[in-house]
Order: sequence, then C-alpha cells, then structure tokens
Amino acid sequence: MIRAPLSTTSVLDETTEVVARAGAGWAAVVAATSLPYRFLQVFFLERVMELGENATHFGRALTQIATLVVIAFLVSRWGRAIWARACRLAEEQESAPGREVWSVPPVALLSYLFTASLAELLYYSTAITIIGPLLAAAISGLAIGTCELNTKPGVTPPLRLIARHARASKQLFAFLFVFVVAVMIAFINITVAFAAGEWLAHAFAGLNLARWDLLLSFRNKHFVRLAMAGAIVAVEPFWIAAHVVLVRRAGVAETGEDLRIWFRRLQEKWAR
Repeated sequence: MIRAPLSTTSVLDETTEVVARAGAGWAAVVAATSLPYRFLQVFFLERVMELGENATHFGRALTQIATLVVIAFLVSRWGRAIWARACRLAEEQESAPGREVWSVPPVALLSYLFTASLAELLYYSTAITIIGPLLAAAISGLAIGTCELNTKPGVTPPLRLIARHARASKQLFAFLFVFVVAVMIAFINITVAFAAGEWLAHAFAGLNLARWDLLLSFRNKHFVRLAMAGAIVAVEPFWIAAHVVLVRRAGVAETGEDLRIWFRRLQEKWAR
C-alpha cells in the first residue's frame, strides 16, 4: 500500500527526515539571517507604539530603522532560499548536501523575493484581521516551497506556481495549526530556559539579580516579544522544509514520479 503523497502526517514525517539529513549547519544559515530581521521588527514596532501620535514628528528616525528592516528582510529571504535548496537537495539525493547549496539560481531568488514581499505586504495590510495574516502565511509558505521551480523571469510565472500548488489548501492550513502550536511550545521552552538560568545564578553563584528578575519576566513586554521572535526563528527551518516537501510531493504526484520512486525503493529493499 502506498501512502497518500499529500497527507499531512506523511509530509511532516518526511520533513523531520529532510531536516536531519540537510544538517544543522545549513539550518544555522536561515537562523542567523532571520534573527536580525525578527529583532529589528520588534524594535521598529516598539518605537512606533512608544511614539504613538507623535510618530509623524520622528519620520527621519523611523525611516532609518525601516530601511534597516527592509535590508534585514532581504537578507533573511536569501537565507530562506539557501535552506530551501538544502532541503530539496537532501530530499532528492537522500544525503547531506554540499557546497552546491550556495548556488541558488538568480531567477529563482529574484522570483522568491518578489512573492515573499507580496506576502509580507499582505500580512501587514491585514494584520488587524484574522484571515488576512493566515492567508499571508500560507502564501509565504508556498512562495518558499516553489522557489526553485521558477525558471522563467517575470511577474506572473511565480504567482501561477503559487496558485497551482494552492490546491493543497487542506495541508497548508493544517501546517498553520501545527506550526502555531510549535511556536508556542518553542516560546515556552525559551522562557523556561531563561528562568532556569536565572535560578541557577541565584542558587549557585549567589548573584543579586533583582533587576534581571524584572527584565526576564512576563511583565516585561520587550522580553516577551523577543522570546516570541526567537521561537519563530527556531521553528522556521521546519516550516520551510515542510513546504518544500509538500510542493515536491505535489509535483511528483502529478507526473507519476511517486510510483517510480516507490517501485525503485522497493527494488532496493528486496535487493538487500
């Protein structure tokens, strides 16, 4: 019996294998490039909230911060493209990828930057709603999943690819639920790790950490936002890998390649 190629559980199971095969080194690339963007996001939003109605009087300062956010955004999407390529190669070769991961096709990278920017714009423009951010997250996942399928330059080809693979909407929204839960678990782990470190410093080092008790508590909204940003970065490699696997499985299912792969693996199993 062949497993359904687009079942959510089978895609998630294969995702863990792909992430392990791709290696922590390439996952570190996406984490290192995403952290500055997430932290600058928090910094910019906090400055806007602090200024409130007076934000219009600090246009130059906010513009400078926003420029840094945009640059960090582009760098983070480049890191995502690197990791997505590593995941694809790990899945195809069934072994750890090498230096070829750095060779992201320019057309694929530029197309992804375009679609990722549209998804980010949709997210911020609909942030006060519930459906808008969820739709933006789904589009963002498909954008990175279809990144290397873009071989023709232009505005419409990457959008058509996303629309074609959006037929797997059941899996996409299942991913949203799974990874929202994963982010919350990662957030809890991060806050518990800081609390444990603080407790150890109290218990064994005898340090006076009264100020840190406040800084690393839920009363400090800055700490909560940074911990949430860190949780998103921790889950991000799995999020990207899941969409790469989903798009690839959808492609092989359309062409019948899944049956050939299954039969080849069955032959290899019996040959042993």
